[in-house]
Amino acid sequence: MNWPLFCALALAFGLVISNILLIKHAAKLKMPSSAKQPEGIADNTTTQRNTTQQSPAHDQTPNSPE
Repeated sequence: MNWPLFCALALAFGLVISNILLIKHAAKLKMPSSAKQPEGIADNTTTQRNTTQQSPAHDQTPNSPE
């Protein structure tokens, strides 16, 4: 077997194994829970909800399954 092919296969195999190990390690990590949300984020989500519930424009109709 020629050496460039062997090096390329070893590199690809090492990359796949390292990514699998990284995913397993990241799955064990715990995200810290915040005590409260910042007030700016809470206000922004309510305005987004209100704007999405507006009536459609004149040339648009709501999507309803028939």
